[in-house]
Amino acid sequence: MNETNLENYAKEIEGKFSNKISKTFQNNNEIHFNVELNDIPKICDYVYKNLNTRLATMICSDERKNDMGFTIRYVFEKDDVFIFIVGSTGQGFSFPSVALHIPAAALYEREIKDMFGLIPTGSSDTRPLVLHEHWPDGIFPLRKEFELHIKAERQEKGYPFLRVKGEGICEIPVGPVHAGIIEPGHFRFSILGENIINLETRLFYTHKGIEKLAESMKLDDVLLLSERIAGDESVANSSAYCQAIEKIAQVEIPNRAKKIRVIFGELELVYNHIGTLAGISTDASFPFGSARLNILKERLMQINESLCGSRILFGVNRIGGVRNNITDENKKLILETLSEVSDDFEKIITLLKSKSSFMDRLRNTGTIPKKAAYDLGVVGVVARCVGIDVDTRRDHPYASYYLHNNKTSQQKMQHQIEMEKRSGDALARFEIRVKEVRDSFDIIRESLDLDDDALFVNIPEHLEPFRSALGYAESHRGQTLHWVMIGENNSISRYKVRTASFCNWPIIEQAVLNDIVPDFPLVNKSLDLSYSGNDL
Repeated sequence: MNETNLENYAKEIEGKFSNKISKTFQNNNEIHFNVELNDIPKICDYVYKNLNTRLATMICSDERKNDMGFTIRYVFEKDDVFIFIVGSTGQGFSFPSVALHIPAAALYEREIKDMFGLIPTGSSDTRPLVLHEHWPDGIFPLRKEFELHIKAERQEKGYPFLRVKGEGICEIPVGPVHAGIIEPGHFRFSILGENIINLETRLFYTHKGIEKLAESMKLDDVLLLSERIAGDESVANSSAYCQAIEKIAQVEIPNRAKKIRVIFGELELVYNHIGTLAGISTDASFPFGSARLNILKERLMQINESLCGSRILFGVNRIGGVRNNITDENKKLILETLSEVSDDFEKIITLLKSKSSFMDRLRNTGTIPKKAAYDLGVVGVVARCVGIDVDTRRDHPYASYYLHNNKTSQQKMQHQIEMEKRSGDALARFEIRVKEVRDSFDIIRESLDLDDDALFVNIPEHLEPFRSALGYAESHRGQTLHWVMIGENNSISRYKVRTASFCNWPIIEQAVLNDIVPDFPLVNKSLDLSYSGNDL
């Protein structure tokens, strides 16, 4: 953590709004400012624009038991610092919208309206997001009075899709049930000829109630729950959750455990990136490339099973460290497999790049406008493909990632040049994933130099009630955030998860504009969005 950056942001915000801040406190790399609810739009606008930050997430919690009303936390990030602007509704059931000046906030405001029943005043879009049209009015799942056993009665209502009118305009509804085995999502295309002129998505068909379930579970059981948010992000999500609890407990995990978390995190990234590259090859009508890449993915998943007993890396983490050791025999197996997979991977990528029909299929397909990506706060490959340089492993180093962030000035300059050249199309996303697979191989090899240390430390038996902390990790899709507030007797008062998919799904509506309908599967696969990771 950079103490200087944190102090500078604290001084600047306090200097600008000293008469509007009732309380300031620091928590590791987090700085919190308690303010009046009506002052939030002005302060958030300043933090967002003048400090050039990104809106990382918005967190609402029902704290009426503590006479805090509903508390809303606006979390901004920059330079390894998370800036929390915190306001309470008191006795009210509304809060001022900030979406006019911070477009990424619109999605969070709709989520808060659904789950807590709070109205974002001044918002231009208050349509349901999470709760579908069959959910009854007046029942809000994340309020404390809502109990798990409640079965809501089905109601019949409609959803106000945008209707595009004009001569020759047709609508194509796709889903929510699809021909393949993917999870449900509804896509409503408005087309002129074959050209897509509007796309509206509707998700949350399989909402699992993760955040509400956590409030009835023990800390270790919530760890298992976090792994199952999205099966292919089990290490990233469990790492972020564990990190939040470890920050609350004020413990630091052993160096050996830090490196093992990095190794498994990169193994997760590699097998998923290779799987996505295989999917891109399929949707670009080149099944040979897909078959060869899927063979490599299978070899990596077999390594996963050898190391921890799970092909998708369940059970790697524990609060305070890791469950699985990496022995000398494991190291040898990893190095031999990586060498073989890396060699084969380079041959397949060389083959794919030599096929002009494959490259042309990706070039200028699914192009994302940089401003739209910035406004919507996208993360991961989806951000990097337009030159938005964000990566949680570097920006907020966790585990042992700080060991891999040293670059020479020449390397940094070359990196910046590469970022500026990225055009935001499917080809850019393909090339970034190829580069990140290579980088992950290097990080895994470097991390195998393990310290002779313990695998975990025990956390205190009793955690202080109503302490909170933010955990984070970089999955193959981008940044995932897990915010935890401890309740009484080591219970969880509030568990807020924001995965990369929640941020990234809206950008698909921009990416397909002016493409043709047959391009949609390829664009969708190149973005690698998760239904399960979104439908919490």
